[in-house]
Amino acid sequence: MPKNYYKEIFAVRNGNVKTIKKTMVANACALLVAGPMAAHAQEAATASASGDTSAPSTVIVTGQRAALKSARDLKQDANQIVDSIQATDIGKLPDVSTVESLQRVAGVQIQRRYGEGGTDYDHRTEPAITIRGITQVRNLIDGRDFFTANGGRAPDLEGLPSELMAGVDVYKNAASNLIEGGVGGVVNIRTRLPFDSKEDINVITLKSNYYDRIRKYSPSGSGLLSRQFKTDFGRMGFLVNATASKTYYRQDAVLQQQQHCLTATAGKCATDAAQPPSAAKVAAYNSMPNKGSLSELYVPTSFEMYEDSGERKRQGLALAYQWQVNSDVLLTAQNLYSNYTFIRRGEYIYGDDKNNDPHAAAGSTWTWAPDGSATSGTLSPQIFSSSRFDQDVRNRTNLSAVNVKWRISDRLKSKTDFAYERANYDADRNGDSIKLYDNENRSVANIPNLNLAFDVRGRIPTFSIVDPANPGNPYAYFGNPKNWYYEWLANAVDRHKLKMSALSQDFDYDLGDHFFTKLHVGIRAADTKVLLRGNWNNTGVCNDTGTNPSWGACPLIPVAQHPDLAYAGPASNFMQPGIGWPVAVFPEYANPNSSVLDRTVATYAQLFAGKPNTYTFDTSFRPGDINEQHEKTRSFFVTGDFGTSVFGYDLDGTAGMRVVKTDQTSIGYVQDSTGSRAATLNNSYRNFLPSLNTRLHLNEDVQVRFGYSKTMTRPNFTDMAAHVQLNPNIPSQYDANGRPTGSSGNPYLKPMTATSYDLTLEDYWGTSNTAFLGLFKKDIDGYLAGGTEPMNFGGVIYDIGTSINLGKGSVKGIEAGFTQFFDFLPDPFKGFGIQANYTYVDSKVELKPGTLIPLPKLSKNSYNLIGLYEKGPLQARLAYNWRSSYLDQINGSGVFGANQYAAPYSSLDASVSYQINKIFTLSADAVNLRNSMYHTYVERSSGGLLWQLNDRRYSVSLKASF
Repeated sequence: MPKNYYKEIFAVRNGNVKTIKKTMVANACALLVAGPMAAHAQEAATASASGDTSAPSTVIVTGQRAALKSARDLKQDANQIVDSIQATDIGKLPDVSTVESLQRVAGVQIQRRYGEGGTDYDHRTEPAITIRGITQVRNLIDGRDFFTANGGRAPDLEGLPSELMAGVDVYKNAASNLIEGGVGGVVNIRTRLPFDSKEDINVITLKSNYYDRIRKYSPSGSGLLSRQFKTDFGRMGFLVNATASKTYYRQDAVLQQQQHCLTATAGKCATDAAQPPSAAKVAAYNSMPNKGSLSELYVPTSFEMYEDSGERKRQGLALAYQWQVNSDVLLTAQNLYSNYTFIRRGEYIYGDDKNNDPHAAAGSTWTWAPDGSATSGTLSPQIFSSSRFDQDVRNRTNLSAVNVKWRISDRLKSKTDFAYERANYDADRNGDSIKLYDNENRSVANIPNLNLAFDVRGRIPTFSIVDPANPGNPYAYFGNPKNWYYEWLANAVDRHKLKMSALSQDFDYDLGDHFFTKLHVGIRAADTKVLLRGNWNNTGVCNDTGTNPSWGACPLIPVAQHPDLAYAGPASNFMQPGIGWPVAVFPEYANPNSSVLDRTVATYAQLFAGKPNTYTFDTSFRPGDINEQHEKTRSFFVTGDFGTSVFGYDLDGTAGMRVVKTDQTSIGYVQDSTGSRAATLNNSYRNFLPSLNTRLHLNEDVQVRFGYSKTMTRPNFTDMAAHVQLNPNIPSQYDANGRPTGSSGNPYLKPMTATSYDLTLEDYWGTSNTAFLGLFKKDIDGYLAGGTEPMNFGGVIYDIGTSINLGKGSVKGIEAGFTQFFDFLPDPFKGFGIQANYTYVDSKVELKPGTLIPLPKLSKNSYNLIGLYEKGPLQARLAYNWRSSYLDQINGSGVFGANQYAAPYSSLDASVSYQINKIFTLSADAVNLRNSMYHTYVERSSGGLLWQLNDRRYSVSLKASF
């Protein structure tokens, strides 16, 4: 494609090449007429709708170079700051998933769960990605809103099949015409349309995947059919894009239990210098050998080892129909269906100390880090238990849309868009635990005298059981199912639903050759209804009564009575061959091959059969289990594109304002001493969101951008639950404000807001080369924090403990990127290229008044280094991603609730493809080649907390295009 490909399209569309070249902003803004930065393929369809048959047809992006060029051109010609990822071919993003492709964008960092970029049920409202450290990211599909019915604002991107994607755009300083909601930025996922190409398309891809830790293969396949034809009623086209895949995973991990600080010296371990440590603390400290002069020791009470394994199933179907009625009218209808199933099986081994503080086994040898953290030793005595935690998650979404573009006149254009989404998010979870003792009172008499030896000095931690009574065969007692007893069972059922409808009407008016060249005006109305229902039930298991709701002392049910409800494990290659546990005993479920719900029901029925107080499996939802939200938004935006000259340099841009009104209704209950009753609480607010994006052209290739905008993100639906618990309205129980108290979610939360500033220098040369350097800053207000909110119930003002908009914060940093193909080299080296980017981010957020911390999940430094090769039929790619350490969790699992940090993490991925002939292409991909360890620690880098290993993934695919 020619260098000024997009400019030529816009020039022809507006019928004035010279004017367009003088005012580039008009070119870029033609994209915005159709919504947020659509793919160049969709823009070609718009050009056709205008009646310009001479406009160049869009070619489906193929190959790395073409994909990078397309992404580069989108960035260069946009009138706002955007980074794009283009599919290198149909059904082929550069990485195996949308989330993992996004980590290649400067300033974007991803979360990883169970070996893939994404989130899991336990973190369902946490987004899979952050932009410049901000987790509040707006996600759109083809410029339209898109939710998952999980109670959050960010959809589960990992559930959306990447084979349906044509590309992804990341907006870091969004303009006013984009749908509001992204303090961190906006991610727009683009799907394909029939008029993307003038040619009919037939593509079938078959893939086989292998996962080295779980040692399983899995299949996947996708197909795309696109047809278009001329009729007496205009040109029509339809597209069908379908995909189905099954992937496996296994995650091996070791978790250090809470560290205790041991000392014999007053004033150490953050104690009062005037208060000597207790005799128990001194005894624990004195039991530790080889400590030298260390006066503070950080010793874990025990360790936990777990192995999660399971599978993911993704099914997707995209349907699209386009009808070019005449030269002025184009109708597009789309339907996107996604069905994602996540199945997890978790096997856990827990150690626990019999004492309040950990003790060293007699005669054991220990090693210590300079800061006093224990790095190897033997803990004694230890209590052991094992557990199973399984879950089935089913996430289904269906998004239907109709779009009509109408050129009313040469100057006035209209776009009408209607979207309707239905989504379900269902989860069934269970858990059960068996213990190596026979009575809940855990007296010393019924607990075997076993010790735990550990060594965390190497990359992979090692562990073993020590049995002083049988040192030659320490697992004889530990690995015998007859010595284990059932202690407790748990189950949870979640059934969430979402409905969303949105109608928008935009107009684009060409003002001519003035300072303001175009005017964009639009209105949008959206209604979203969310119903979140979830329960959690657990019970102790007593051999005499059946259930033990009070968790008091009771005899436990022997596993020997139900031998089918236990099995030996874990995998022989836990962590790596020769590491971990030779044998352990885990609880099993009745009917283990059935669904999580069915196997849980069957297990309860078997364990409690014939016992008094038999536990009844409960799938009903009580008032406190239900969170219903109804949100209405009404918005209006106006933006103007301008162009002028400053000191002989062309300056263009866009300026505008978005006004948004939000009406929120939360339906729940109020609980007090008289019982519970239904409650409906309303909240309403307005936001004014200005934006300014300018671009100064120093020459044809070099430009300077400045961006300013104000953005907002509404609270998660889970945070706004109207679940109110009121304490008695008794003067003797009033708080310091003289009011009665209570607790609740907070339906009165306001959105988080941010003011963003960007300054970038960009250079474009050659056919696909680029370099950029940018500075950015965000000032944020309204972080959620714990606090008190006055609320009116029955005419009485209560101080309700809840989440409030308290925290302020700031994010600032630097981004730089470089892409170059070495065409100046002789063959065959001219096929090589490099893509690199680096981001530095410094952040501070207000945890509580006067206390500032870094943003969780944000690395200060991150970079991507990607080597490329493309010559003839051969393409290859080697991608390295690295991020520095970061705050993982506030008040985590560490010493007395200390903060939890993640160590630096890197991943190395590779891909290669060879085009056999005009029809067939053979490809191979590898993910996590370095077998990277995810590692967290507490306060001190030597105070290790979690060591986690995931599969390497290998895949081979064959694509037929005809």
